[in-house]
Amino acid sequence: MKNIVVTCAALLIVHLTHAQITPAAADSANVIRPDTIVRSQPKDQRPVVKRISLGGSTGFWIQPSRTHLEITALLAYRFPKILTLGPGYRYIYTRNRIYGKNLNSYGPNFFARAQLTRRIYLWSEWEHLRTEYAVQLANSSVETQSDELNSFFLGAGYVRQLGRKGRGGISIQVLYNFLYNREENSPYYSPVIYRIGYFF
Repeated sequence: MKNIVVTCAALLIVHLTHAQITPAAADSANVIRPDTIVRSQPKDQRPVVKRISLGGSTGFWIQPSRTHLEITALLAYRFPKILTLGPGYRYIYTRNRIYGKNLNSYGPNFFARAQLTRRIYLWSEWEHLRTEYAVQLANSSVETQSDELNSFFLGAGYVRQLGRKGRGGISIQVLYNFLYNREENSPYYSPVIYRIGYFF
């Protein structure tokens, strides 16, 4: 309630201040001074091949009852400074050893990476998966069912660039899934995961 009152008061002050400007003051305020001219930023002169890169990541983990293998393809757009954005597509293979079932999870994602230093970066990612899981029925038979799951990852990584031009490289990242629910049929073994990434 206090925040609402403060916000309303601030808006009222701004409105009253604007109303007190005389026509002469308004005319003088509209005069463009040379030292206040905002110069347009130069356009990005990089060729397209230097703005866009291909990449991917892999993950592998084993549990007492399941084995998982993850493969992801990524398309990245590099902005001039620290930011990289792009879509991707992930596939996770799961072998359920209890029921003897091969399960598949797949779906799109969208990521953002902020390069803090030459080696360290921050990573955020939204993901939507259609995931399969095994269910034992009342007659003891096992059936494969599917579900839709969303994930939101946030974490950091370390990258090592390869090659003279520095475009290719390998990275390792540790992420936390803020939407993880142990009771859901998630293909992930815990909210904390690791990945090894590649880019070209």
